[in-house]
Amino acid sequence: MSLIVNSPIYMSLPSIRFILLAAFFLSGSFLRSQNPADMPLRQVIELAQDLIGKGDFAGASPMLDELEVRFEDEKDPAVEKILQQFGFVRGIGYLQSFAKSGNKEFIVKAASAFGFFAEKFPDDDKAVMAMQKRTDCLRSLQEWKEAARVIETLLDPEQPFRKQILKRSELLNLYYGKAQCYHIEQDWVKGEPAFRELLKFADVAKDEDKASYAVSCLTEMFVQNKRIDEVFPFLPRLSGDTPARYDLRLNVNLMQGAEQLAKQDRFVEASLFYALTMTTEEIVAYYSGRESRLKTERERLEQFVKLRGRGMPQRRLDILNDKINELAMKATSAQSHLKLAESTPSFTTVLRWRKADNFQATKRDWESFWAFYWLFNDFPEHNMSENFIYAAFASANTVKFREKSIELGESYLKNKDWKKFRPDVTFIMCNAYREQADQARKLYTSLQSAVSSVDKDRAQKAREQAANYYERFFALCDDFLNIMPEHKYSKDFVNMMGSVYFGNRSFDALLEKFAGYENGEMNPRKGFVNREEFKKSPAMATAHYMSGLALLATGRFEEAKPMLSAVVGVNVQGLPLDDGSLDGYDDAEKDL
Repeated sequence: MSLIVNSPIYMSLPSIRFILLAAFFLSGSFLRSQNPADMPLRQVIELAQDLIGKGDFAGASPMLDELEVRFEDEKDPAVEKILQQFGFVRGIGYLQSFAKSGNKEFIVKAASAFGFFAEKFPDDDKAVMAMQKRTDCLRSLQEWKEAARVIETLLDPEQPFRKQILKRSELLNLYYGKAQCYHIEQDWVKGEPAFRELLKFADVAKDEDKASYAVSCLTEMFVQNKRIDEVFPFLPRLSGDTPARYDLRLNVNLMQGAEQLAKQDRFVEASLFYALTMTTEEIVAYYSGRESRLKTERERLEQFVKLRGRGMPQRRLDILNDKINELAMKATSAQSHLKLAESTPSFTTVLRWRKADNFQATKRDWESFWAFYWLFNDFPEHNMSENFIYAAFASANTVKFREKSIELGESYLKNKDWKKFRPDVTFIMCNAYREQADQARKLYTSLQSAVSSVDKDRAQKAREQAANYYERFFALCDDFLNIMPEHKYSKDFVNMMGSVYFGNRSFDALLEKFAGYENGEMNPRKGFVNREEFKKSPAMATAHYMSGLALLATGRFEEAKPMLSAVVGVNVQGLPLDDGSLDGYDDAEKDL
């Protein structure tokens, strides 16, 4: 059946019943609540025209969908005419519905509507615009291959569409869309010329956002293809605050590029990449804010159109509605970026760790210290926290930041589960305590003859500090020798302890510690040299030697002989050592 809207056949039906029914069907909301498939064709057409005339494109879109179905079934020329006249509007209507609801199903319908219109009416002056809108929809739906195909058709100089694209902004948007499609698909063969084209046109148009995106794509491509040296000319262009700078993939690739350079020992160059890399949290914060700003801007514009739109020229109104749709699409894109960033495991810790390592490699010791220090403080429960605190501790020692060195060392030693670096930390801490104690002792010595009360107070405080640090020093040394007597550092600990004892002329304390002397007599059940677990220690000989020297220092030469013999052999200074005083040292001699 063929029906034409203005055919006289409809005017020759004077039936009151028909008139009443027609009035009823055309009376506002009832018709809209009905399924268009259940309506007579005339009513579908008239309602579509009425809604479009009122600017309600969203309401008209389902009516135009029904006309497409009926046209495909019957090829009615009147319907074809309506579809050509309003087919483009159908897609716009669905975009408006999406802008209001955020439902992506409307983008699917919009893409289909624009595609149908461009295919059926390729000679229509809106066909090219419909194809452009279709690419926007496809990109929003992440249908990258189809979007790239449509864009390539539009840009093909052999096709008629390219000549119709006169606006620089439209052309730039197409180049941007093409680059985006190949970037997302990681099609570097087609992508490289697309990225360079986009950069060229964006620079001409002075569009920094799109230029930055082109640079982002080129950077990722160079990193992925191990063409790292080709990135450097573009790095300065990644310093701006553009959406592309916060792209998750770009920042992951910047970190990968830095790693490639670090493996080549190009640490200074790697630092440039690390400096540009955004953390996961920064990316989330950016897109969260961007989504919110775009939503607010869209809502304000919608409110403006609602209040002032009726008295506006149609062309102006169309521009504003396009802007609303564009903002909705951008907000959707920002939301996608946000969801991706939120669902991606944070690489912030890894990034900061690599930055800190790079500081170390480039001898930027202070930066290295603070980087590791805050890394440990910010992530104390991380599975690599032991490495973080040790690195901070080591860097603090390198820059001679004694206060932080002691703070970090003590924190490390408090955690009994940390054993990886315990010998090194203990050794360094013992040295630190000894140095602090020696300094306090020297200060005390210099102030002993002080007259003023202030200096006397300083002297007393220095004396207390020295005693405190020496106490902590010996406690750490004892702890180490008790737990790890066979460790290679044990000899160093005994040497340190011996030097402190000698420095303070605490010979009795030394002899008690190492040889088990009590009240001038050796107790074979005490002292490190008499312990079974200490006999295989690398420090055994040193403990004997220190004990022998202490005995010599106190004038007990005969008692020193057996101690020194354990170090030098069967005799000391040619004197036979057969007086039985070496009982208890036989095993020690065998172990030396």
